[in-house]
Amino acid sequence: MEIEAKFGIPDEQTWRRLLETTSLARFSLGPISLAELHDRYLDTAGRSILAGGYACRLRRQGDRTLATLKGLGGAEGAIHRRAEYQVELTGPLPPQEWPPGEARDLALRLSGGEPLLPLFDLEQTRYGRLVYDRDRPVAELALDRVRICREGSGIATCLELEVELLPDGRQEELACVVQELREGWGLVPESRSKFERGLAAVQAGRLTAEERAVVERLTGERPAIARRARLLLAWDEGLPRTEICRRAGLSPRRVRYWLSAFRRQRLGIFPSHPVPPPGPTPAPTVELLKRPGLTPDDPMDEAGRKIVRFHFQRMLSHEPGTRLGEEIEALHDMRVATRRMRAAFRVFGNYFDPQITAPLLKGLRRTGRLLGAVRDLDVFRARVQAYLAALPEAERGGLDGFLAVLEEQRNAARQAMLAYLDGPRYARFKERMAEFVETEGLGSRPITSAEGEPRPYRVRHVAPIAIYERLADVRAYDEWVSVPNPSLTRLHALRIAGKRLRYTIEFFGEVLGPESRILISEVVALQDHLGALQDAVVASGLLRDFLVWGRWGGDLTGQPPPDRAAPVVAPGVAAYLAVRQAEIQQLLSTFPPVWQRMMAPEFSRLTAAMVSGL
Repeated sequence: MEIEAKFGIPDEQTWRRLLETTSLARFSLGPISLAELHDRYLDTAGRSILAGGYACRLRRQGDRTLATLKGLGGAEGAIHRRAEYQVELTGPLPPQEWPPGEARDLALRLSGGEPLLPLFDLEQTRYGRLVYDRDRPVAELALDRVRICREGSGIATCLELEVELLPDGRQEELACVVQELREGWGLVPESRSKFERGLAAVQAGRLTAEERAVVERLTGERPAIARRARLLLAWDEGLPRTEICRRAGLSPRRVRYWLSAFRRQRLGIFPSHPVPPPGPTPAPTVELLKRPGLTPDDPMDEAGRKIVRFHFQRMLSHEPGTRLGEEIEALHDMRVATRRMRAAFRVFGNYFDPQITAPLLKGLRRTGRLLGAVRDLDVFRARVQAYLAALPEAERGGLDGFLAVLEEQRNAARQAMLAYLDGPRYARFKERMAEFVETEGLGSRPITSAEGEPRPYRVRHVAPIAIYERLADVRAYDEWVSVPNPSLTRLHALRIAGKRLRYTIEFFGEVLGPESRILISEVVALQDHLGALQDAVVASGLLRDFLVWGRWGGDLTGQPPPDRAAPVVAPGVAAYLAVRQAEIQQLLSTFPPVWQRMMAPEFSRLTAAMVSGL
């Protein structure tokens, strides 16, 4: 008989305070142990195990697989008393292949020998501690981050505390701990098991009777709509993913996409009219956050999630304008949002599991690269047109051939961008990113080291270090750029380092002193100066390529430029090249005073004042 107490934890701050405490009532707490648990709950198609009053669980922990049958019910407030039968397996085997014993006999009796199908999964990060009365362990405390998953997608999360009575413990001691958690910590008892809450979360996402009637009718619509409807009907029946794919005639990737969209939009995934408009189904309108909402006591993982959520919303909000292409600033703003998200993962990435963040970063890089290819040509075209507008009208035709090539390259870049935005890779990236920013605790790493030692994890502890590290990265260039004729490559790298410093200050801006605004303006001045320099360098390279080959190298097709017997004769292009090279020299000559402001003692004083309040 298992005897344990369960409590829901209302927020992240309470959960972390509980993790840091060293005692409960008159009991001391031992060191923290960390475990990653993967639980899969199973039942027959007719739910015969549930009908028999049990839940069947396969738990994978490291190299071990445990099969458990747990009785349902038996809760009095926070205290749960449940029958439990458990057996260790060599892998995820059906009951017929379990070792002989009570667990196998009960599973076969309840299931009637029918195959067991997955209901849902629980992914848990468990921080365990023993509860001691002097040297006697009386209970085991577990702080769990729980993620409820269905068919590979997260559908709910929760924070929970469990206290399980050990053989040497007494029930009155467990009652004492329960009283402390209720009265001293204000925790609310949880009368439902994780299985019962997981089952409720799964069933809550299913079709209502009204929705099912609509979806059944839609199976007679055009093929694209009918496949989507068959998918939902198969999913509503609780069928395995392979059977859902077969019935719907869709790939696993598309099934994941439409199920994720359904959870957000319900029947909004179907158009109002029989023939849907071209392109992806539009996302529901979301009110943009005015600010990320950081506080000094935020843990770094959740602070990072707030920052990424803030800029992810902006990326999505600028997507329609980017697709339309009428205002180039929409594309610029969408690209900036992807850059800020990448920068956020550099600042906060150590607080997340790389296996979770790696696909997100890959998607950000791919999205930013395709947006950037169009944006850079937009900026270049605008600069050329501004130059032409200042020329006498009789001289404005000297760049016609060059502008024709530029327009050809831009159109090719835009077509590549739109193909990506309409494709499955971008849809999957958005789906993953939406799940990440909306799921508290997803991918978060432990706040203790492998040896159980605490790691700095609150914003007020880490922000000053992060800012000073980025400032050191910038100032490290001093000996390389405070020389006559500094390397253009070094100056470009300095621009990137400056951008990272600026983004880091902006990320923590809500918790920093007012000096942050002055510092950001100084870094922006450095960025703008070096950005204009880099634009002139890139433009000069493209113009030189055109004069040699009639196009520029490294085009979007990846094909090398054609061989030519003689350079292109284009006086207008040559004249514009001379203008851009003169611009490079002018920007180099005016760089030292901009750089000296970054190295001045006043910048250091403002930085110290900015972080002093944390």
